Amino acid sequence: MQARADQSGRGTPHLENDILDGHVAGDPSAPTWRAVTRIPVKAELYGRETYFREGLTDASESLAADMIAALHRSALVMLKPEGLAGGKASAIVEFLRAHGFGITAVIEHTLSRLEWRELWRFQLTAASLDRLAVNDLILQDRVLLLLLHDNGPLRVPATVRLGVLKGPADLDSQPQNCLRRLLAQPNRLFSFCHVADEPADLLRELAILCDRPMRRSVLSRFAVGVLPRREIQLLDETLLASDRIAREFDVQASLQRLAQAACGCSGAATERILVDIARMHRGETIVWRAFATAVAEAGLEIDRWDLALLGATFIVPDEPGASKMIGSVRIDSWL
Repeated sequence: MQARADQSGRGTPHLENDILDGHVAGDPSAPTWRAVTRIPVKAELYGRETYFREGLTDASESLAADMIAALHRSALVMLKPEGLAGGKASAIVEFLRAHGFGITAVIEHTLSRLEWRELWRFQLTAASLDRLAVNDLILQDRVLLLLLHDNGPLRVPATVRLGVLKGPADLDSQPQNCLRRLLAQPNRLFSFCHVADEPADLLRELAILCDRPMRRSVLSRFAVGVLPRREIQLLDETLLASDRIAREFDVQASLQRLAQAACGCSGAATERILVDIARMHRGETIVWRAFATAVAEAGLEIDRWDLALLGATFIVPDEPGASKMIGSVRIDSWL
């Protein structure tokens, strides 16, 4: 293990070198890599990935010898725009607290189209262009980031345990008591929340979502779980606002409102819209980008959440034969 001198002159373990050296040596299964991910292809890809390297370096400098232990106790959850708009924020926070997670940082953020594409870069390799277009509708509003501390006995990293509790985005694969099933997730894209899957993802996602001063401030909370008053207030206000504006994501109601808006218009674009409305009534998929173009050409005034819900329900989300570059983590790989 390499060492560097801190400001007091003492040598501190430079863990980032151990991790990145494992990549250079062609050994993503090296012991230090295994402390942050158990997915070999993730180690290969992250070894020279910009955001992971920035996050890892800041964590190594901020946490020194405590980095791995602090990472294993920490997790990150994002309350997504549809989760806030759907009144799910309070239920998510209650679920986290009931399962032994304390909140150590609260950050309000608005995702840019570049940021969310970077967050899911290695998963969007399977996505259809229609899914990207619908995600642009869903992810326009602010999100709330919660840094968590796992207060329970630690068998696996907090990120991994939280990922299991959250459940997969695919509805058919969700266990009965997982968070997303309890939230009544209506479709794959309206997943309500996102979590960093492993410690490596926690480092990378903090680097994407936070600039360096903010990132280092957040890292300082890994070991000390004291939530500042302003962040307590931000959390409380967000939960109240989410409860107050809560809307029901009802596909049939959204489809009915779209049909009513289209009935008041005429022209070629409206005719194309009516054809797609009929397809959706039959439960068939539509070509979303062509449909969205027709809606714009017809000048229909449609609520964005109605459009997003219909898109999330009736598109083909994946390119045929395509696959993610990085798949889901298996909890048994950490046991």
